[in-house]
Amino acid sequence: TLRWLGPGGEELERLHLDPEAFCAWSVPGNATGGLVYGHYGRPQDLAELRARGVSTQGQLMLLRLGRGSPAEKVAAAAAAGAVGVLLYPDPQDTAGPGGDPGLGGDTAVTVHVSGG
Repeated sequence: TLRWLGPGGEELERLHLDPEAFCAWSVPGNATGGLVYGHYGRPQDLAELRARGVSTQGQLMLLRLGRGSPAEKVAAAAAAGAVGVLLYPDPQDTAGPGGDPGLGGDTAVTVHVSGG
């Protein structure tokens, strides 16, 4: 279960995650921290967080796929001190059936993150 917390620590929303949906190539272990939304994880997105006084140190980052490679996003988040990254396809960035925004209910998204 992924919990979205408000600024005061109150639970805003709870998302039930499919335990079968995970990245088999992740580093083993657990990453625990607050959740910071970092838009696309580009340098300008991370600079905007810093300008707003939002720390990514020791946090998990939620980043949209697109506008850069997944490897670049993960590397930038790690360099900013994040302990983990959750990448997701935003429906506004993804054309679904008929060209409408969004993914179909049975659509699988695969992403490869390579260090080189």
